[in-house]
Amino acid sequence: MIYLDNSATTFPKPESVIEAISGFMRNTCANPGRSGHKMAQETNREILMARMELSELLGVQNPMQTVFTKNASEALNMAINGYLSQGDHVVTSCMEHNSVLRPLHFLEEEGFISLTIVDSDDEGFVHAKDIQKAINWETTLVAVTHASNLTGSINDIEEIADMIKKENESRAGNRIALLVDAAQTAGFADIDMTEMGIDLLAGAGHKCLYGPTGTGFLCVNEHIKLRPVYRGGTGSISESLEQPDFMPDMLETGTLNAAGIAGLRAGVAYIRENGIEKLREKQQNHIARLIRELSSIDGVTLFGTRNASKRAGAVAINIRDRDSQEITHLLSSEYDIATRGGKHCAPLAHTRMGTLEQGMVRISVSSFTTDNDIESVIQAVRELAQE
Repeated sequence: MIYLDNSATTFPKPESVIEAISGFMRNTCANPGRSGHKMAQETNREILMARMELSELLGVQNPMQTVFTKNASEALNMAINGYLSQGDHVVTSCMEHNSVLRPLHFLEEEGFISLTIVDSDDEGFVHAKDIQKAINWETTLVAVTHASNLTGSINDIEEIADMIKKENESRAGNRIALLVDAAQTAGFADIDMTEMGIDLLAGAGHKCLYGPTGTGFLCVNEHIKLRPVYRGGTGSISESLEQPDFMPDMLETGTLNAAGIAGLRAGVAYIRENGIEKLREKQQNHIARLIRELSSIDGVTLFGTRNASKRAGAVAINIRDRDSQEITHLLSSEYDIATRGGKHCAPLAHTRMGTLEQGMVRISVSSFTTDNDIESVIQAVRELAQE
């Protein structure tokens, strides 16, 4: 099968990732932080090295501020529920994934917070000036995606962070924190949490970082204080009934997915060895070709920016008024091509783009996508558009 559903999870994984997981399961698979024997110590070392190497990739100054989670959704929930307090005001955007929108909507419905959702432009970009207009004296959090999982449009996080910094300099009260959802960009875009002014960075290990499913992360700036969402065994200060107050133990409760983290470490190494710029350039070349050729097909509507350099590795289209799930099914059953149709867990983004009923067909690439893969999906869409 031609796999073009990489925004959901990348496939294939690098052989080094598969070997790292297999080798860990065969030779090292002990419970980290719970025992003093050699296998447990080696597991501890593997996790520490993964934490350090991921932190280095993302510009996190203190690796202990990088917390492993099972996915980006868990990381975002930990950030949102661990940071906000009664009466806080939050600003987010219509382009967010439900992993941001649902936790915030729930807290708003409970009367715990107030929420403002700002609009995007027609290409799916969220702008600092629109966020700034929504900020008030009760605002304590801005939550925004780095790149839309629907259109792939990459937001200018540095511009947003600079605006928030200036707002904070003029405030005597509540400080505004910036939470960035990097599920679609960690491992694809250049991210330096410190240089970019990001306070909380959440992401997935199984997408552009090429790790296995069941891996994610939350990076927390040292001046940000979170409450633990989970409480339980950490392997540290076991004599106390209180959750540890130091990182990462404060947020990492229970046995970690050590085998998955070993695979994630290998994924980070794959990016470092091949060069993130080189990998991104290859994917954006594929995206540029998809934009150019798909937009020229009669009956095809393409969503998002035409500038491939401002996109993550996804293109979303529709064919006339045909249901996106029907097109996805036909691409799979008749052409052996994997894509994703439907609403993509982003209902407000679809509402903004006018596709809530129809959905969209998302075609997403990885560093393993070939020119032949791109040619095949273009030809398939061309034929489906003629029906």
